[in-house]
Amino acid sequence: MFNSPQFYAELGRKAAEARNQHDEARAAFHGNHFRRARQYENADAAVEAGALFDEAYKEARHVKN
Repeated sequence: MFNSPQFYAELGRKAAEARNQHDEARAAFHGNHFRRARQYENADAAVEAGALFDEAYKEARHVKN
């Protein structure tokens, strides 16, 4: 893996925190950063990176009704 697993998890957490704060521009920035970084990974590592991002995102995302 080119980037560390913590790197992908951190991007997921930051994207979720931005959405929690209703900051769509910052959320999009972190999502785009993730997609650009994932392009450097081989196929297996890209799948793992996606899972790390998604897991951290779901864990950090708080939706208020």
